[in-house]
Amino acid sequence: MHPVESSSGAGPRPAAATVALLCVLALVAAACSRSGGTAASTTTSGGSTATTAAATTSAAVFGTMTKPVCGPKPAGETNVGGQRGLTPTQIEVGAISDPGFSGAPGLNQELFDTSTVFIKWCNSLGGINGRLLKDDQLDAAVLNYPPQIATGCNQDFALVGGGGVLDGSGQKARLNCLLPDYAGYLVSPEARGSDLSVQVTPGPNNSLNFGIARYLAQKYPDAANKVGYLTGNVSQTVTTKSQYEEAGLKQGFGKAVYDAQYNSLGESTWTPIAQAIKSSGVKGLFFVGEPSDFGRLIAALSSINYKLDWLSASANQYDPKLLAGAGAALDQEPVYVALGTTPFERTNVKAISQYESIYQQFLPSSTRNKAALGLNSFSAWLLFAQSVKSCGGNPTPKCVFAAAKTVKTWDGGGLQAPSNPSNGNEASPCQAIVKASPTGWTIVNWPPQTGGYNCSSANVVALTGNYGTGVKLSDVGKSMSDLP
Repeated sequence: MHPVESSSGAGPRPAAATVALLCVLALVAAACSRSGGTAASTTTSGGSTATTAAATTSAAVFGTMTKPVCGPKPAGETNVGGQRGLTPTQIEVGAISDPGFSGAPGLNQELFDTSTVFIKWCNSLGGINGRLLKDDQLDAAVLNYPPQIATGCNQDFALVGGGGVLDGSGQKARLNCLLPDYAGYLVSPEARGSDLSVQVTPGPNNSLNFGIARYLAQKYPDAANKVGYLTGNVSQTVTTKSQYEEAGLKQGFGKAVYDAQYNSLGESTWTPIAQAIKSSGVKGLFFVGEPSDFGRLIAALSSINYKLDWLSASANQYDPKLLAGAGAALDQEPVYVALGTTPFERTNVKAISQYESIYQQFLPSSTRNKAALGLNSFSAWLLFAQSVKSCGGNPTPKCVFAAAKTVKTWDGGGLQAPSNPSNGNEASPCQAIVKASPTGWTIVNWPPQTGGYNCSSANVVALTGNYGTGVKLSDVGKSMSDLP
């Protein structure tokens, strides 16, 4: 079970560049005041105060962003508090994820890890306008999403960089307490179309970027009329599968020859499902679920010597768990994954090397530093921090949310494909494709390319099915004027 939308092997980086960046970040961490947020000056016989300031600014700027989002309080500015989760020296925020789920221990742990990494990095630079970030890791464990929303409502300025598989169950409570969500991902129709939410990779209910289906239909025409779909038996993922199926028909696939669900709490063996796929004559399979499960299915197909033309899934499968679960079977089964984030294999992208270096400095023990949702989460944190900074000494929830909603073009400094966070109903047309192997991932050449992505408008499909609607403030008797 896993969210949909939106990266994991990585190629080598030049060692000298990595070490240099780590040294700069370490220098900045040492130079910033933890308590007051004012950077200390270091003066040498050569008078290097200006040099130190320049180094600080350079290290604080992420990727291709032109200005730092984190840093000390500007001279002469007065920070005020008084909002939930906000004091003159601190912003307390919540990050939701599901690692405590017994059916898949560690599920989406990367959302917590990335939030920890961002906060340590940002605080080492002085926080946001001198306010240090504090995060509350809200473990929904899939089935306990509403209680975590209740906790956030009591203490947090906003939710940032997280997401929960059953997020539809808490949207009315979130809106009732006026808790904005700058999400790492959203799953359910209730959440994806909800008020007071900002998506760095919008996933509307009424349209879908399913360009990978167009690519696969063209590359493997013999499989186009022998397509199957497999999803976990959870309403959110079943809805997502239905959207894929409708979009697939419009992108060159025929009517599905196989459409089934598996036990999201865990299959004791995947062989019967593999046999059913074989019996149905499936030549192309689209999977909706969690990477470990997908890996086990691939291994089961290989074990019965049934080779498909292709298997595919959304970006959450770009994950070491898939490679570990499938193992050598990836030599036999061609697996393609669609991405809305920058592949780690693009080592020449500054944002990717910087992201990896920040992870290495602030959470080197993490095993989730190469998962796609981590990139989504970091991008959401960047947008949130930029929006808070723009509001100066008095970042009210209304000011911060309005600032985020004015952003019409966003790529997280190079972490993701360009998107429009101001409009949650506008899916980005840009998509990259990677292919799995037992040793890692290979970027698929899919022209025409724009910044490493195929951004054809033909990738986005308008959906006509009834896939639900988002929860609105008016559903709980509120309006934007109630946001403080």
